[in-house]
Amino acid sequence: MLGLIKGGGIMDILFSGGVPIINWWFILVGADLITGYAKALKMHSWKSAVNLKGLVIKLATLCTIVVASALDHVAPYVGVVIPINLGLIYTAILIAYEGGSILENAHDLGINVEWLMKYLYVFKEQVDEKGKQDEEK
Repeated sequence: MLGLIKGGGIMDILFSGGVPIINWWFILVGADLITGYAKALKMHSWKSAVNLKGLVIKLATLCTIVVASALDHVAPYVGVVIPINLGLIYTAILIAYEGGSILENAHDLGINVEWLMKYLYVFKEQVDEKGKQDEEK
């Protein structure tokens, strides 16, 4: 599958080591928006203010990924050692968050996703543990 964002140059700087997985975050953000819109339409709860707030949050989240990556790149120049790749680990955590939101929306739409939620929980726990292990090094 052709990636939405390819590594190299500015993309490596903006998304640190998370370039290979940032595409998944973008895809899941899109899926979250679609399932969220479907849920709002089904429940007759569409509100443009809520929609705008959600879009602003997604944009702000993208900015936080860039901040995490900036810390990865700037830290060595000022003599600070960060024991984990913040951009990569943070993006993986955000992928779990978006996945959870999609599954919640799907559940509210009437789709049985409980079995998949268990695997998402396992993924999130393992990513959190990886971050903790890298911090201890």
